[in-house]
Amino acid sequence: MKKAMIIGMAAVLAVGTAIAQNDVVMVEQGGSDASRPEVTLEAALVSSHVWRGQVQNDDFVFQPQMTVSQYGVSINVWANLDLGKSYNGTQGDISEIDLSLAYTLPLDINEMAFDIGLINYHFAGNGDAGTAAPSTTELFARATVLSWDDYVVPFIPSMTFFGDIDQVDGTYILFDVAFPYEISEYLVVEGGVSAGWGNTRYNDYYFGDPIGVGQNKGWNDYNFYGRVSYELMDGLTAAAMIQYTLVEGGSIGDAADKIYEDDQKFFGGVGIAYDF
Repeated sequence: MKKAMIIGMAAVLAVGTAIAQNDVVMVEQGGSDASRPEVTLEAALVSSHVWRGQVQNDDFVFQPQMTVSQYGVSINVWANLDLGKSYNGTQGDISEIDLSLAYTLPLDINEMAFDIGLINYHFAGNGDAGTAAPSTTELFARATVLSWDDYVVPFIPSMTFFGDIDQVDGTYILFDVAFPYEISEYLVVEGGVSAGWGNTRYNDYYFGDPIGVGQNKGWNDYNFYGRVSYELMDGLTAAAMIQYTLVEGGSIGDAADKIYEDDQKFFGGVGIAYDF
């Protein structure tokens, strides 16, 4: 199994089976044949739709996506289909479509990877209110440490900065530490923890301003996850994940409990990916 497979569990498959926690697809420089693009089709069945601590659907969702990558550039289309009723009344329909563009910078700095790009979030108007939430766009930059002094470390820390340039005009920073382990040529397991920090504008937009003084900036959500990936055959990989997510207490926690379906959630999912 390729080294990119180990690293990619938190980058490519995670977009589907980590329930849009990071809606970012990263590709490894030189990881595919430069003469043609690499296309990946993925589909995941997840027991809840959770995004940055926001439990948007407490029931099952289906999340397909497609990624096209070449020369360090990747384009990803991701969608969420609510099988059960979501917090805004969507059921049996697509509630969200995300389009992302990412570029892995061709840098070799102490075995670190740097990625930049943008994500557009489009929300369909099919809930109880019959209107869509405004679409918005974020720019992002991510730094991932793969090893130090030519020694591969047993964990992969990363930091991703998301800056909204549209409706939200806020900032969200995700800190993640993944612990991948290659059991065999075909089987990889991974555990990890992550935490997200939002500034005042970000927290006001997603969690409201109940008393007119604004939400405080600070830690937003905390996540603990585990994943397993198995290469069924050349190009075909199956994956499963479990995750526990909770939001920061205080006014953010109170708002999450009122606006969304819960302020914490334990959930899981299964997915399959095909590269061609």
